[in-house]
Amino acid sequence: MMKALLPGMLAFVFTAMVGQASGQEQQIACEKPDLAQHSVVLSESTAGYTDAERSCWIDWEQAQELNHTAGGQWVDVRDAGATAHLTLPGVFTVHWADVGDKVFLQGQPLVLLGTGTDLKKLSGLCVELRNRGHFESVHVLLGGVRTWHMAGQPVQINEPFHSGNEITPHDLWLGAADDLWQVAVMGLTAQQVARLPVPHEDILDLGVDIRQAGRILNQQLSFRQLPAQRQWLVVADTVEHLALIRQTWQQQGVKTANQPAWLVGAWPAYVSYLEQQTNIAAHAGQPLARLCGM
Repeated sequence: MMKALLPGMLAFVFTAMVGQASGQEQQIACEKPDLAQHSVVLSESTAGYTDAERSCWIDWEQAQELNHTAGGQWVDVRDAGATAHLTLPGVFTVHWADVGDKVFLQGQPLVLLGTGTDLKKLSGLCVELRNRGHFESVHVLLGGVRTWHMAGQPVQINEPFHSGNEITPHDLWLGAADDLWQVAVMGLTAQQVARLPVPHEDILDLGVDIRQAGRILNQQLSFRQLPAQRQWLVVADTVEHLALIRQTWQQQGVKTANQPAWLVGAWPAYVSYLEQQTNIAAHAGQPLARLCGM
């Protein structure tokens, strides 16, 4: 079943952006985006995970314990382009769709390392492998290679690479479909917030004051319990404000188990990404369904 799914299983459908030549943004009511509004094409609904899928998840400490006590095997299951971009020395690499064909992997504990934004796909793969009977001890590392990198594990960077807690606009889109982000915004208007690909209830407004925003963020990180797969993602209106709130958060020195992720390039990078996707859609010569917030 899983082999029938393309690696790019999360196929996001973009539409032409609506706006005047002046560049003013059009306000669109989108308080509670749903699957139809996002026009996301998925093999399964984004609304939650099954108990079987959740049972596959392990965090970094659990993965380390599995490795040390049970001889677990790390398996990098990203596609060839991703592994060429960032290599994990000493880690066995096999495309996610081919794991089930590797007889030598059967019967041993496996920890699957993905991109960090492919949780739904790898959770489904994990359940399928477990159901086969030869892969009973299969697990998926939450955060994938981002968690690996943030834990200080060796990586070979072959192209420009963002750190493990820096998220690109593309990762924002992919992760939103897998319900990975709890978003904290700073300095965004209501119209801008409506263009983010996450439900309104998953967005926290930090305001516009840098210090206050840092305090609110730390409070949320310290006291708000998120679902296991979720991570805080900070989206600021400008690169300068993103750097300031990141610096303020670090200087406050509040130790939390959760570490926020930061949208690289802030809001301008996200808008640029949407424009690129719009151009791609326009050149495809096909009318595309409207994405809520665009």
